[in-house]
Amino acid sequence: MGMTTPMTAAARERSSRSAGRYQRWTLRALLLLGLFAFRKESLVLSSIHEVHGKTTGCRYTERMFADGHGPFRIGGRSVVAVNATIRTLHDSEVSDAITVHRLRDYFDFAVVVVSYSDVDRFKDIDEHSICARNFSDLEEGNRDGMLYGEFHAIDEDTVLDVATVFYPVNSGLQVVLMVPCWKQKSESFGYPVSTTEYMNYPMIDPLLSMDATISFRNPYGYLPALLYGLFPFNGVLSLLYGFVDICFILLINRYRQSAIAMQYFLLVVLLLATGESVSWFFTYKMLNSTGETVCCPYPGMVIFSTLVKIMAGMVARVTTTLICLGYGVVRPCISWPEIFVVTGLGVCYFIAVGALEISHILSQSDGDVKPPAVWEFLVIVTNACFGGWIFTSLALTKKNLAAFGQSAKLNMYTRLNRILYGYVLISFFLMAFEGAVYSGAILMDWKWIWIIWAAHRLLVFSVLVVVTIIWRPRPNSLLYSQMDQVPNQELDTPGSTTSDLAR
Repeated sequence: MGMTTPMTAAARERSSRSAGRYQRWTLRALLLLGLFAFRKESLVLSSIHEVHGKTTGCRYTERMFADGHGPFRIGGRSVVAVNATIRTLHDSEVSDAITVHRLRDYFDFAVVVVSYSDVDRFKDIDEHSICARNFSDLEEGNRDGMLYGEFHAIDEDTVLDVATVFYPVNSGLQVVLMVPCWKQKSESFGYPVSTTEYMNYPMIDPLLSMDATISFRNPYGYLPALLYGLFPFNGVLSLLYGFVDICFILLINRYRQSAIAMQYFLLVVLLLATGESVSWFFTYKMLNSTGETVCCPYPGMVIFSTLVKIMAGMVARVTTTLICLGYGVVRPCISWPEIFVVTGLGVCYFIAVGALEISHILSQSDGDVKPPAVWEFLVIVTNACFGGWIFTSLALTKKNLAAFGQSAKLNMYTRLNRILYGYVLISFFLMAFEGAVYSGAILMDWKWIWIIWAAHRLLVFSVLVVVTIIWRPRPNSLLYSQMDQVPNQELDTPGSTTSDLAR
């Protein structure tokens, strides 16, 4: 009985210390959550837009480089082209709504097609004022490379073919408007519509049937200007990954007799990361050449690139978890419950991120830029589980190595700990900087925003390179991993810590 009280006190002290460590690492895991949860790379849907069927008008915008002044000193033409066939709807097509034929005795109708650069001179232009603009006027009319508009009167029998080409001389936002207009023929009719100038047709009932193609082509091709920098960046990153892959494969082949399983896991991560960069490079190349829409249906390259991206993220998270659990270096194997949980988290991540990516593209095609909240929440929860487990396992692995006096292996995991901390801190800095740019707190030219997105990818590459250097194949890798391994039954794990806390 005399030994009971000291043992209980010691157990409580250990439990208290473990709880404190667990809370600290849980807080650190929240940092890793930010690393996973909030990084998204948006994909603009298309630079070629098509309109078919009934319409009350349309508006399209895109940021472009000026004509003859592409990025990286690329010459060539920037072109905003509109090709459209427009006709008025017949009475039989809209049986219960107004038509040009039914209103021809009271109103005159027209269509305005205009392309312009969104510069200070034209800030007053919008769908409501464009109908009254005189495009032949010296002050407010057409300006070479800044604004080009056409006004076309239409009646019930009109079939209008429009083909306009606009070469912007200013980099920035370019706008295309196609707007139906009307004007009252006589004040005696008493309608609240001007009789002196045309004004925007405000009704929700469509007047026109339109078959139109609106294209924005930069000096280098159809890829949106905001994304162009990612095109060559993915090419360079693919070459860098390829070089690392070759070096790592040569090392594994040279020391294949002593290679351990974790090194093959790292090779898979490297190959998937390489595949992601290569696939997005060719996807951007395809979009740049064709201007093909991303949705819907999905082009094969977009589907493939998205799947590789999701798979690479899943395998990277699983591998990081296994490394932090000490698999192959500290422990000869991991327990079945750990295998079950790692596999389950990986599958949940794959499903959640896959659904998020697909539904986000569908939302974008409907004009909603925000990703669906349900799938985004599931991705955040899955990443939180991965993040918490990674940091907690890393802390316990370091503790076990220190307890058993394995200083060499402890040094490896200490370096890994520093790498993850550096990764988290730099990621949060990049996210904070990106948020400040979007909010306007930091002014940054839109032409260079892609560098922020590329920096995240470059950071991941740097971390992978450092980790593969630490865990690279050596002549004695197998012997080193088996030497003085911590036996499973004496090992502190996240599960055993939880059990201690429960007791």
